[in-house]
This record gives sequence, C-alpha cells and structure tokens, in this order.
Amino acid sequence: MASTLDSRMAAILDTQNRLLRLLEGMDYCLDWKPDPSEWSARQVIYHLLDTPPGGLVSVVRGMISGDLTEYDLWADLDNMTPDRQTHDLERVRQDINEFFSSMENVLAAADGQDLEEMRAVVHNKTRGTDDERTAAEILERGFGGHWAGHFEQLEGLRESLGV
Repeated sequence: MASTLDSRMAAILDTQNRLLRLLEGMDYCLDWKPDPSEWSARQVIYHLLDTPPGGLVSVVRGMISGDLTEYDLWADLDNMTPDRQTHDLERVRQDINEFFSSMENVLAAADGQDLEEMRAVVHNKTRGTDDERTAAEILERGFGGHWAGHFEQLEGLRESLGV
C-alpha cells in the first residue's frame, strides 16, 4: 500500500502532466484572451507557479525547515514580468517542469508527519482573513482547489480557440 507521501507525489505528478497537456498546441496563442478582462494561458500559468509569492514550493520548503511560520497571500495577481512575457512555449514548459522538480525535491526530503504537523498562518490580503494551515492542507487546497479551478479556465481557453 502506498504511503500518503507517495500518494501526494503521484497526485502532483498527475497535476504536472495535466498542465503540460493543457498547453499542447498553444504555441501561437499563449497570450490570446477571449475578452480583455480575462487572463491568457500565460497569465494563468505564472499565476499558478508564483502564488503565493515564491510559489507553493517556497511555502512548503519554508514550513518543513521551520523557517516559515506565516506568509502573505494576494489573490488575482498574474505575476507577469517583462521577462516572462517573452517566454516561448518551450520556456514556459521548462518553468513548469522546474517548479515540479523543486516540489518533488522538497517532498522527498520531508516525511508525512512534517506535512501533517508543520503549520503556518496564511494572511489572505485580498479577503482580509488569517488562517492557520498545515503543509498538507496547503498542498491539498493549492493543487486540489486553486490549480484545479484554473485548469478549468485553461480548458475553456482551449475550447474557445478550437485547440
């Protein structure tokens, strides 16, 4: 029977593969938006990779090491930079793969107990709330909730483009 940590690692690998599949065929349209008020695929990707600031990898790494006991979270930032705006699809894929490789390394150095016991206070600046969460909860809410919702957004973009 696989451990909880093994199950988490498998779920994260599935998330990575799903994200990469969602980008297939989008080489020419990373910046296309169905409406100016909506986000492009590029904006969604960098929002996911770098929310909260430094990304989920930085938060989980900091929690496991004991260096992070609280952090700020702002919703609805696309985290675009002039450099990221110039990345072609291959470079975007590379950024995605680097994120997941780092997450794999962080989780490989942890044990299941670390993830269940290490806590941090999340200061949600957009909503004006403070919540204490375990590293496991942050991973579950991050990938299972936040990322999953944006995957639906990417699926909608693909459908609108006929990709």
